[in-house]
Amino acid sequence: MIQLPKKICLSCRHFSLREIDSGYCKVVKGLSTYPIKLVDDTCAQWLNCGQQYFIRTGWIKGRMAQEKGEKVNTESGIIWKTEQ
Repeated sequence: MIQLPKKICLSCRHFSLREIDSGYCKVVKGLSTYPIKLVDDTCAQWLNCGQQYFIRTGWIKGRMAQEKGEKVNTESGIIWKTEQ
């Protein structure tokens, strides 16, 4: 069963994910710097981003696994920790 996204920044069309817990709100286009929002923040201008929500959650799972040195299965495949 697919869980529908909550009305939070992570599932908003105006949100641009940058870190596993935050990103930029691009409600107002053309700003030199965009306000930083947490993934769980909300506002009245929320618009459903559709499939992008699941891509973002997969990216977050992959980054968290990479930081722990683990592998993780996501919707887009297996992500392994890369040696640096």
